Parts: sequence; structure tokens; C-alpha cells
Amino acid sequence: ILVGIEISLQQAAFGTESVVEYSTLGDCQHCSGSGAEPGAEQATCPECGGAGQVRVAQRSLFGTMMSVIPCRRCQGEGRLLSEKCRMCAGTGTEPHRSTVNLEIPAGVSTGTRLRVSGRGESGGRSGVAGDLFVEIAVADDPRFRREGDHLFHTVSIGIAEASLGTRLTVPLIDGSEADLEVPAGSQPGTVLRLGGEGMNLLGRRTRGDLFVEIEVQVPSELSPEEEDLLRRWADLRGEK
Repeated sequence: ILVGIEISLQQAAFGTESVVEYSTLGDCQHCSGSGAEPGAEQATCPECGGAGQVRVAQRSLFGTMMSVIPCRRCQGEGRLLSEKCRMCAGTGTEPHRSTVNLEIPAGVSTGTRLRVSGRGESGGRSGVAGDLFVEIAVADDPRFRREGDHLFHTVSIGIAEASLGTRLTVPLIDGSEADLEVPAGSQPGTVLRLGGEGMNLLGRRTRGDLFVEIEVQVPSELSPEEEDLLRRWADLRGEK
């Protein structure tokens, strides 16, 4: 069985626990998965002698070949039901609503599949149950853009801040904040790095980095005083 769940980027970074609910076919409670009405006799299949398999001979260009196939009379179970279960009609299964506690490791990404052995659908009539696969979807976070194990965050600053330098507070994936020094003369597109503040690497104890991209805002509207100051600054710079 394949089911999907969604987790946040922070949960993906550090790992989390989740309760997964899903519908499946489980063992019939009335017959305990045997397919037979409780108390009814279950005779050994006379065709295969209880083995559930029979040997058959097949002719080919290379002579007679012997092969083993499931017994058709007992469907490979080695026994015959004298009376089928009235609740499941002999299938040994019934619909179930199942839950499983899932531990999601740090560093997963969208598309990661986790396997839980034996928690899939019942094999029916004492057969082996299948597995449950949980596919992870990591929700977008408006604060960060993820690229592999690295995170990117964009901040906007003014022309004066870019020219003179400034100090900013940027968010971290763990919910805290960090102070960041923006050097004087920073250009649009400047990228500053905070080492070890990215995503955890799946299966390892190291982390990626957080890169802060600088966006310089050019004002589209100026007050008369601001325009006067900017024109004087342009004159000093020799700009037309």
C-alpha cells in the first residue's frame, strides 16, 4: 500500500514523528484470517497432499521438463474449507482502518518513500501481509527556497543601507533568528553565507548552509526633500 503525507520544511530539516492513517484489507476478525467458519473442518487437499504445490511435466524441444506450480484445487493453500466464513466469504480478509506511528528522519525531501514492513494489505487466508510505503511531500516555506541540502533566503534593503552597510536579523529554519552583517558597498544579488544553518543531510549528522541573497530596492516615489537630497548626491557623484 502506498499513502502520502505532507510535512513542513522545518520537520523535514530535523525529523519528526507522524501518525499515518490508511484503509486496508486486514485479517477477518470472525475467522482470524483462516477463511473458514469457526469450528468448521479443514481437510487436507487430496490433489497436493497438503503441500499447496504440484509437479507437472511439460514437453519441449529439449525433452520433458518438470516444474512446480500452485495447486489449482486448493489455490496453493494445501487445505480445503468445508464451510467458508460467513463474514468474509472465505477470503480471510475484511476492510480495516489502520494507523501506524512513523518516525521520519531528518533530511527527507519530496518524493522520499519510507517502508514499514508487514503493515500493508493482508495476504488472506494465513498469507503473508504486504508492506506499507509512505511517500513524503514537503510543503513550501515562504521564508526559504530549498536547493538540495542548502536553503536560500532573500532580504530587501535600501540604497543607503547597501552603500553604507547595515545589520539585519534573518530567520533560521529552527525557528530562531540570527544577526547578519551586510558590508558597505553590497551590490544587488550579493549572497552572504551562514554555514551549517541549512537542512540536515539524510542519514548524516552534518547540515547544509543558509545563503542570504541581497535585493536592493530602488524607490519609485520620492518626497520633495528626498528628491532634493538625491539630486545633490548625484551631483557629488557626477551622475547626470
